[in-house]
Amino acid sequence: MKKSIIASAAMLLSATLLSGCVIHVGNANALEGSDFSSILGNIDIAEGKHAGDISSVNGNVEISDHAGADEVSIVNGNLEMGSHVTVRNIDIVNGDVSADTNLSVVKGIETVNGDVTLPTQSTIGASVETVNGDITAVDTTIEKHIKTLNGDITLTGSSHVAGDIVYKESESSFGNKSWNKSDNKPTLSISASVTVDGNIILHRPVNLDIESDELKQKVVVSYGGAK
Repeated sequence: MKKSIIASAAMLLSATLLSGCVIHVGNANALEGSDFSSILGNIDIAEGKHAGDISSVNGNVEISDHAGADEVSIVNGNLEMGSHVTVRNIDIVNGDVSADTNLSVVKGIETVNGDVTLPTQSTIGASVETVNGDITAVDTTIEKHIKTLNGDITLTGSSHVAGDIVYKESESSFGNKSWNKSDNKPTLSISASVTVDGNIILHRPVNLDIESDELKQKVVVSYGGAK
């Protein structure tokens, strides 16, 4: 996981934030195109409206249909999006990412402890990364990589990953024999209709459920004690 998401959290906690209120982007008190920050309050963007940078601590962010934002950074909150939503980049600590259909993310998505659910006809312009969150994609194009440490990955439909799928190794887990217990292994599930241009790189044990023989040939096991 890149350090950017941790830096975003630090910036949020040190910024001047609106406290304990709900910000409705698109009305007279929260004009379209502006940046918004909140602590202990939710932010919602009205249908068809577009905000600038959005940051929230201990609050959820909701983006309605055909709406959007630039950078979305959340600490302890979920990001819920409708259909045909466009955002530039998503960084979340302790929160889930979900959308209806036709999500467009210009750059990438990063979460620490949160699931990422990518709906049909979505495009992610860079990578999707989690630490402990699951990643689910249906009919989604990911222009770079999928990376996780402990999360399950499920790819179905016509999903296309232009880069690699990588299961990373935690520095603290070096030599940890508990890795060999099946109940500690995440699961990678890939339907036969999915395309992965790069390799499937495993730096830790993973349960594999890969339907395509071609994709099975792309599995690269890179950890000690692998069989």
